Amino acid sequence: MAHPSVIDHFVDKETLLDDSARRNPNINESRLRLLHKAITVTDPGRILSIGLGSGISEEALRDRYGITIAKGVEPSAGFAELARQRGFDVVTAGAQEIDYEPDSYDTIVYNGSSFGFLPDDELEDTWRRNFEALSDHGKLVFTDVPKESALGAVLFLTQKYPEIKDEDFQDILSGSVFHHADRNQYKPYWHLTSWYVDLLGRIGFRDFHYFQTVLANPPYQEDDAVDPISGYTKGNYIAVVAVK
Repeated sequence: MAHPSVIDHFVDKETLLDDSARRNPNINESRLRLLHKAITVTDPGRILSIGLGSGISEEALRDRYGITIAKGVEPSAGFAELARQRGFDVVTAGAQEIDYEPDSYDTIVYNGSSFGFLPDDELEDTWRRNFEALSDHGKLVFTDVPKESALGAVLFLTQKYPEIKDEDFQDILSGSVFHHADRNQYKPYWHLTSWYVDLLGRIGFRDFHYFQTVLANPPYQEDDAVDPISGYTKGNYIAVVAVK
């Protein structure tokens, strides 16, 4: 029986991520560099990608950098099928539905705010089980549009207050990947980055690394592809690396 909180938010929208990458090549490139920087803090080893979508980022990691994921987890059936077509072994399920074997992965990655689709209590339980699934000195990596960023603040507030009319904020998003996006496709659960870091610390992760990219305000984010820098307090896209 399916877990009641696991919802396919992208029915009949399986090309959404690929279409977005084609429309926003510079943002897509900046995000790929961020992901690569984060997962190579230590040897990536055996990788589990949770919420891999259509596998477009994993394909780029494989083809450009020779980094291949061992398994993917994706709750959207349409996305999962596209990822399989790219050659990945994918389970169609939510992160909270998976039985994780102890010491089975060196890197567990949640790319594209995929953890933000789990309710808080289920996220904590899932990350605790992820911790046990990691090898000694393994790492959990997540990338995110943080709530406190310029982009995150617009997305969070317009999702929370649907009475805000599209014409009142779409010009702000004009240079972002979320221009005219369905608000129901944003992640439903939002916290400051520090909230997630504190949670990971309570679970037992001890060594943290932070990276950020796309520092420009939303109308100008597609202007240039940029390399990530350290930290998480300025970027519209951030990566947190938590080492066991």
